[in-house]
Amino acid sequence: MLSDEKIIELMVSQPSWEDVLTRIVVEEGMDPWKIDIVRLADCFIQYLERMRVLDLRIPARFILIAAILLRMKSEILRGEEEKKEEETRPASERTAEEIRQALEELAKVPPLPQPAERIPVRNVTLEELIIALRKAFEIRERRKLRRLRRKEAVGKLLEEEEDITERISALLSKIKSILEELEKEEIEFSRLVEEWKREKIVNTLLPMLHLCQEGKLTYEQPELFSEIYVRLKENEQEGVN
Repeated sequence: MLSDEKIIELMVSQPSWEDVLTRIVVEEGMDPWKIDIVRLADCFIQYLERMRVLDLRIPARFILIAAILLRMKSEILRGEEEKKEEETRPASERTAEEIRQALEELAKVPPLPQPAERIPVRNVTLEELIIALRKAFEIRERRKLRRLRRKEAVGKLLEEEEDITERISALLSKIKSILEELEKEEIEFSRLVEEWKREKIVNTLLPMLHLCQEGKLTYEQPELFSEIYVRLKENEQEGVN
């Protein structure tokens, strides 16, 4: 296993996780054409543990690599246990299982969908392992990006909802103030728009329609494309005039 001095020397050079895996394989004398995943996983975990003890910063990607290697180790050990159980099963049970499988084939069972690509856990070379781990990172980054986009979209919706709520309240106050000042029961929509531009018009019209839906305003347009006249509903006229 890498000594503390070698770990510090390695970390000073700011290695990638590929460099660390390669260094472990070399130091442990593993066959790069047939990696012992169980042993590699144990060595990598020990490497991270030594980094923690030495108070060295552990990159997030190294932690993900450790998690993937541990999962692969678990799959290998589980596979070995299943193989042992299969070998110790009575011949009669194995024969019954073989017959069942043969009957399924004869019945032409529809093929199952192709399983998602998995990282190989047996007879894997160091190069194949690194390529598989890189793919795992790509999948993780895509998922992370999708989650970030969803979060941003939700945040944007909440901001828009908060913004429209503020504009609704501000418009209602503005209408009440102008009506009180003019001592009128209705007001022209054009008076409510600060500047007669598309964006300003829309930003005033939408809150007005919300207020109408809430039963606080009513409006009338005598002729198409003519002026719109806005009135307060009776329940909102207290304090006006």
